Amino acid sequence: MPKDLMVKPIRTLFVLSNPGSNRIARVISSFKCLRVMKLIGLLSLDALTSLAKLSHLRYLDLSFGCFEILPSAITRLKHLQTLKLFHCQHLKELPGNMKKLINLRHLEIDKNNRLTYMPCGLGELTMLQTLPLFFVGNDCEESRQKRIGRLSELKCLDSLRGELRIEGLSDVRGSALEAKEANLEGKQYLQCLRLYWLEQKDSLWGTRTETAEESEEGSEAVSVMESLQPHLNLKELFIANYEGLRFPNWMMDDGLGSLLPNLVKIEISSCNRSQVLPPFGQLPSLKYLDIMQIDDVGYMRDYPSSATPFFPSLKTLQLYWLPSLEGWGRRDISVEQAPSFPCLSILKISHCSSLRSLSLPSSPSCLSQLEIRDCPGVTFLQVPSFPCLKELWLDNTSTELCLQLISVSSSLKSLYISEIDDLISLPEGLRHLTSLKSLIIDNCDSLPQGIQYLTVLESLDIINCREVNLSDDDGLQFQGLRSLRHLYLGWIRKWVSLPKGLQHVSTLETLELNRLYDLATLPNWIASLTSLTKLSLEECPKLTSLPEEMRSLNNLHTLKISYCRNLVKRCKKEAGEDWPRISHIPEIIIRE
Repeated sequence: MPKDLMVKPIRTLFVLSNPGSNRIARVISSFKCLRVMKLIGLLSLDALTSLAKLSHLRYLDLSFGCFEILPSAITRLKHLQTLKLFHCQHLKELPGNMKKLINLRHLEIDKNNRLTYMPCGLGELTMLQTLPLFFVGNDCEESRQKRIGRLSELKCLDSLRGELRIEGLSDVRGSALEAKEANLEGKQYLQCLRLYWLEQKDSLWGTRTETAEESEEGSEAVSVMESLQPHLNLKELFIANYEGLRFPNWMMDDGLGSLLPNLVKIEISSCNRSQVLPPFGQLPSLKYLDIMQIDDVGYMRDYPSSATPFFPSLKTLQLYWLPSLEGWGRRDISVEQAPSFPCLSILKISHCSSLRSLSLPSSPSCLSQLEIRDCPGVTFLQVPSFPCLKELWLDNTSTELCLQLISVSSSLKSLYISEIDDLISLPEGLRHLTSLKSLIIDNCDSLPQGIQYLTVLESLDIINCREVNLSDDDGLQFQGLRSLRHLYLGWIRKWVSLPKGLQHVSTLETLELNRLYDLATLPNWIASLTSLTKLSLEECPKLTSLPEEMRSLNNLHTLKISYCRNLVKRCKKEAGEDWPRISHIPEIIIRE
């Protein structure tokens, strides 16, 4: 280190690579006026025993360190305000006397570590504003010897703001008093609260008989959750692996909208003992709702009266892995009575095997994206039309549903169809999809007829359509694609040559052929693809040569050949038989 620096009152020092313990010790002893120090990726903490000499230090960043225990010497930094410990993957323990850091405002730590508890006395750091992660320690004998901090450490930390993630709530046993002492309801500056119990087993893969011990744990979890009611200013709530037999009264109350009027986002995940969801539709500010991996929920919620708004602000609704879900509510309703969702723009439903029908908004004027995956029982949606729908994803659904949704979605720009084996032809309504620019057909037994009507289509992917054979096609399927720029053909057998109709697609810029196992030749008419700029050939084992007409592709900028064993040798630079046909291409990538 330059000597002239050693005598200057340096206040900020960033060390972005591990320089070794001895050098760090010299730095610390040389720069005693430091206010800000970053030591990124530190391998050893031996040198940090001299940290106490930095009496003016306010900011210390030890992120990406490889240490297991943070030395107690750090707690002598009386003026320290910020301590960052991001991505310290080996970290097991914080100093037991953390409470000595009386001016600490920001303890920034993430989930990428091996911590299992927080130190006792952390709750005395009443100036703390940032604490993204808090571990509730196990109350076993070993833990008591280490003087672990309990959930009640949060009691006086009322200046906390931003996000608080509480891990290990399964270890809060016997009484709700400890949870009540955390005083979450008094933390008015918190924006996001994440509550995590231990990950549950045996969910989604069949039911089993609940033991008496598990039943007791479920009752305790409800008591704990009753005491974790947040402040009404909260904007985001995440609950995962909740063990309760039901959600707490404050969540099930019909006045939930007044208890959490500012809540914008909710995520409920793996709460497998609960059978009834809270009345989230009452929340006036809720925009994002994700519910996933709950085995026994059969209905979202009974519908409110027509005078009561239902999800008045909701923009995104995602329902994943709800095997017992049958519908919104228990009673049958008409389209006119369906929940309004006046602001809903994204709806995603996946792996809801019991779902048979769904009543969607009678005027879904805002819905722009709809995904239905692995819901083979749904044959009909009660909806008149989707005038503003731009993206439609259908994966392992019924043919009836696919045809219905396409016919009522006149503004589609992107359509994805997968695993609809008996889909033979697309509906006549396809002619009216005058805005469709992207179409992906994946894992369908046959290629639906009707693609020729998509005159503004720019991107087409045909993937793993096992029975498709267009080698002798008269070209009608492709002749109408006057705007096509990208074509991907992959995982298809029986194609000895490319469909003849492709020669009429003069706008094509990118052609990707992947795993066409029976493709033997590229056609001579490839020269008619005058706009082609990229050609990719991957795992086409029977392709033995490139046509002479490759010379005519003057706009071809990139040729990629991967794992086509017969072509590799022929396309070898200078020596290969096909090299003169491709030597004009600026970028050639060959992988053996």
